[in-house]
This record gives sequence, C-alpha cells and structure tokens, in this order.
Amino acid sequence: MDNEALKTQVLQLALTLGRRALIFWLLLCLLVVGWLLLSLLQAVHLVAIITCVSTLLAYSISPAVSYLHYRRKMPRIAAISLVYALGGLAAVLALAYVIPAIQVQFIAFMSNLTSYAGNLQHTVDNWLIYAQQNAPSFLQEPLSKIEPESVQLERLARELQNNPPDWLGTTFAGVFAGAKAAFTGIATTLLVPLFTFYILMDANRYRDGFLRLFPKRWKPDVAELLGQIDHVLGNYIRGQLLVCLTIGVSIALLLTIMGVPYGILIGVFAGVVDIVPYVGVALGMVPAFLIALGYKGLLFAVFVVIMMEVVHWTEGHIIVPAIIGQSVGLPPLVVMIALGAGAELGGIMGMFLSMPLAAILRVLVNFYISRLERWDQKEQKVGDTPTPVQQEMPPEGESAIPAVEVAVAAK
Repeated sequence: MDNEALKTQVLQLALTLGRRALIFWLLLCLLVVGWLLLSLLQAVHLVAIITCVSTLLAYSISPAVSYLHYRRKMPRIAAISLVYALGGLAAVLALAYVIPAIQVQFIAFMSNLTSYAGNLQHTVDNWLIYAQQNAPSFLQEPLSKIEPESVQLERLARELQNNPPDWLGTTFAGVFAGAKAAFTGIATTLLVPLFTFYILMDANRYRDGFLRLFPKRWKPDVAELLGQIDHVLGNYIRGQLLVCLTIGVSIALLLTIMGVPYGILIGVFAGVVDIVPYVGVALGMVPAFLIALGYKGLLFAVFVVIMMEVVHWTEGHIIVPAIIGQSVGLPPLVVMIALGAGAELGGIMGMFLSMPLAAILRVLVNFYISRLERWDQKEQKVGDTPTPVQQEMPPEGESAIPAVEVAVAAK
C-alpha cells in the first residue's frame, strides 16, 4: 500500500510539473511570436498603423452597429452604413462650426504671440530681479550671474511668428493642407474607413476562424479569453474617447467663461492630449498657464491651473469610474512604463496604442492566474482525498467494515 501511495504522489507531481512546463513553453512561444509580429509591424508600419486605428474605430462604433443589427433587426451592412452616415454628418457639422472657430483663434494667437511673449518676458524679468534681491545668501551668487536679458522669450516668439517651422505652416489651414498633401494622410483618410467597414462586417468570422486554430478542449477557455479582451478593449476605447471629448468641452467652456484668450483652442488641445494618461494632463495645462500668465499675471494663471485641476479631478474620480470603471486597472508605474515603451517604439502613435496593449496584457495575466489557481485547487482536493494508508486502523477486536463503509459513503 505504501508503494501505491508513493506512486500516486509521484504521478501527481509529474502531472503538475508537466503542466507548469507546458505553460512555460506556451508563454515562451507567445513571446517569440510577439517579437516576430513586432518586427513585421516595424517593416510595414503604415499598414499596421492603419489597421490599429481602424480596429480602435471599429470598437468605438460597434455598440451602435450591434444595436441596429440585433435590436432593430437591420441588415448588418445597412446598420454600418447608417452609422457611417451619422458619423459623416457629425464630421461635417464639426468642420462647419468647430474648425472655423479653432482656425480663427489659432490665427489670432499667432498674430498676438509677440505681445504675449513680451508680457511674459516682463513678468519673468521682475521675478528674476525679486529673486536676486530677496533670495537667501547661498543663492545670491548663482542668481546674480543670470541676466534678465538672457531669457529672450520675446525674441523667440518673434522668430516663431516670422519664420514658423515647416511642419506648422503659415496658418491653421496650412497645417491641414500640408497633412492632406502627404501620402500618409491620404492613405489613412481613405483606408481607415474601408478597413473599419470590413472589420465590422466580418468580426464574427475572424473570431470563429481564430478559434478553429485550437483543440476542442481549449476552445471554451480561448472563447472566454477573447470575450474578456473584447469587453476590456471596448470599454476602454469608448470610455477614453468620451472622456477626452468631455475634458475638451469642459475646459473650453471654463476658459471661455473665465475670459482666458483662445479658450476653444486650448480646450481642443487639452482634450486631444488627455488621451495619454498622466502626461496629457500636464501638457494640457502648460499653454493655459502661459497664456493666462501673459494675460493677467501670476495669480490669475495659478487660479486657471487650479480650476483645470478641478476639472481633471472630476474626470479621475467621477467621469472615469462611471464611464471606464476598472477596465484597465494598472498601477501608475506600469502605465508610465507602457507609455515610455510605446513612445520609444512608435512615437506618439506608440503611446496611443500602449494602453490598449497594456489592457490586453492585464487580461492575459489575470486569465492565466485564474486558471492556475483553479488547477491548484483541483490538485489540492485530489491530495486531500484519504488513501487507504491514511485511514485509521480499527482497534483490536473491532471490525474494519464500518470504516470502509464510511469511506465509501464519503466518496
């Protein structure tokens, strides 16, 4: 009996080690495949970017398509066409009302850039003189070596106004004209809607084809994993776009009410950069602070930053939990690492795509941990089952039949 129990324990240990080894090799294969895919994507980066943007766009409008298709019983192609038509109408309204207002403010900002820089230069000079006169003794010497004329903000603004960078163009319309003239802009404009259309049309076919790559006993787990990834990505992408829209509109209205010049322009910029966590919040405050500083001084600029921080606090504690929830749930350090890696690999587009990829990685890790815990629980139950050796022997003179009957009943 001792040999049989030992054989059972050895078999259980071998199965456990074999399962761990299988999981390790599967993860290693996934890493190798991911590295190969990354190398391939770097070789065909334009197509990869268009595909990624189309996928994100498909996730953002898929609830409307699903509602029309499943609830209203519309053919899928008709549902997608209707959503496209409504999206095109919204784009036309934006081009008709929002873009001209932004363009007017951008042109006015460029024309008044020198005067604002002069006011800011005057403020900086006064700060420097005050610091040189009232600083502690150990700072007097290094501050005395700084000349107010060394901070040439007005000169830099005049050069930017007279000789803007090539990518900026002479006016706001020139930015769009230059972008549309580029091959990448044209390809993206034409191919993204087409890619998105086919992704929405054949999403179920792609999912079923992917499931066919796995054995039958793995398909339920793979289907569950795909469902979790789809849920997390959909919530994150749609929620993040809605949050960016909310932030942009809120800040534009706030700055306009407070009388800050170019409030709509700053609001649009803050809404766009807010798509990047943590970094976007700081970037959105910089132009508002500088313009308010050159407009009404330091106290007003600080008050503007405080009000913008209130908006972002509302976003982080009310809007984001209500819209996105804990769909990503990554620690700030992991988010910053993901953003840094994305910026290193793909620039701005890499930072934009890093959070959805981090969300997918979180789902994969959680799925692996849940399955690992389930397997450990099963093995623990098997190990806790009493073997004949573990059963107590009856005292002398008593029958062993009752103990056997109890063991059988327990099974």
